Amino acid sequence: MTFTGVAPGQSSLRALEWLARVGASPSLPLQLVMGCSERVARDHVSRLEAAGLVQRTPMRRGDGALVMVTRKGALEAGHPARRALRSLAPTGWAHASACAWVSAWLHLRGREWVSEREILDDDFWRFDLRYQDHRGTVRRTHRPDLGVHTLSGPVAIEVELQPKTATRLRGICWMYAQLSEDDAPLDGVIYVIDRPEVVRLVTRSAAYVGFESLSLRTLGDVIQQTQTAAKPRVPAAAGVPASRSLAST
Repeated sequence: MTFTGVAPGQSSLRALEWLARVGASPSLPLQLVMGCSERVARDHVSRLEAAGLVQRTPMRRGDGALVMVTRKGALEAGHPARRALRSLAPTGWAHASACAWVSAWLHLRGREWVSEREILDDDFWRFDLRYQDHRGTVRRTHRPDLGVHTLSGPVAIEVELQPKTATRLRGICWMYAQLSEDDAPLDGVIYVIDRPEVVRLVTRSAAYVGFESLSLRTLGDVIQQTQTAAKPRVPAAAGVPASRSLAST
């Protein structure tokens, strides 16, 4: 069956609203947010794709495809056209997928969250980063990957899949330490990590600058908690291939 003549319904458009905030997502977190079976989720995406509101980008064999909102889709969802990704290189697939999982994790647990695309449009999340390296003093703008509003205040979320240099990461931790002091704008930062060596690097960097308001989550735990939060809504969602998840933090 094709969907070229079937207009997206309200359920499809609700999925589009979430996707327009996120930009791109693998099929499974999008399905969990929709709260439907894998087959029904495929039907919704096919209708959206036939209407030109989303496009699918195949990833590596076995990884499925990323569903990406188009400029038309962003506008249909009531967002600026710039929310649509013009393209996404293979080097960005893993990070985009992880950010989508974190977005679904926050969404399904009822949190007030700020997506990666929304972070770019909000100067509240624009911070000044300064650190020393072999070039001398480096000054640049830094934004977290996502954000979440808690009762204690806003919390930045960093999705850290690849190791940064020690000097840069210490500078980021120092920056967050200053931003999390009393009367400062943030209540802390959450790092979402999927590799043990990156956990060690982030932990050492935070300890080096004396930053205590840092919380660690593994990507595997985020995926598991997202699936658990969706269970009352989704009929037996397909499992996720074993990830490089770490012990619970």
